[in-house]
Amino acid sequence: MLQLVLLGYTNKDIAQQLGISDYTARDHVSALLKKNEVKNRAQLLALHVASSRKKKTPTPPTFDGLYR
Repeated sequence: MLQLVLLGYTNKDIAQQLGISDYTARDHVSALLKKNEVKNRAQLLALHVASSRKKKTPTPPTFDGLYR
């Protein structure tokens, strides 16, 4: 569900993808917004883009050339 919202799907599109009613899709999207403490899909997207950048760990420096 979250992935579909982040990809920009509407409630109707999500309902069709998952084989659920439009109302059920709307309720699930509302629950995602509430759980993530945001007011709209744009804020949800911004939150997850920011958190995905924080999770990336930089590659450790290599020691090539130090012992040559």
